[in-house]
Amino acid sequence: MSLAISEAEASPTAPSPLPIIAQALHWLTAALVLALFTTGVMMKQIGEGPTADTLYLCHKTTGALLLGLVLIRIAYRLFAQLTARWRKGAASRPVHALLYLALLVVPLLGWAGVSAFGAQQLLFGLSLPVIWPEEMGYADLLLTSHAWLAFGLIALVVIHIGVALGDYLTRDAKGG
Repeated sequence: MSLAISEAEASPTAPSPLPIIAQALHWLTAALVLALFTTGVMMKQIGEGPTADTLYLCHKTTGALLLGLVLIRIAYRLFAQLTARWRKGAASRPVHALLYLALLVVPLLGWAGVSAFGAQQLLFGLSLPVIWPEEMGYADLLLTSHAWLAFGLIALVVIHIGVALGDYLTRDAKGG
């Protein structure tokens, strides 16, 4: 059983289904992004207190998991050579490239921001290593950039869903 989708198997009208591993990684990423966006908005709306503190811990821990998962996804895509899935003319390729970039940059900015803020604690007694010195004073800028780019990531997710639906409907209309 091959993990890759060959050019011959992936025609524009009837692409082969993605391997189950790729599907699982995709939907786990989607679930984590949704959870992160939800907790991010909630913790900012709540402000301060024990509930907000718990949300921050969950958000940071989930963000670390997302970053690891995205690195695994990238490695898997390279290893399995998952190509030729989408129609050549679709906007999918640049959207996917931007999605992967955002899925790397947003958690890294958050990590840098919590490092600069001095709040690297995660759930289960774990802690993130420092990647930005606390004394440089850029925590607010890093965390604000993290938040704005997270909204950009959600916009890319919406575009991604639109491209996928358009591809599916076009393929379905052609009988594929």
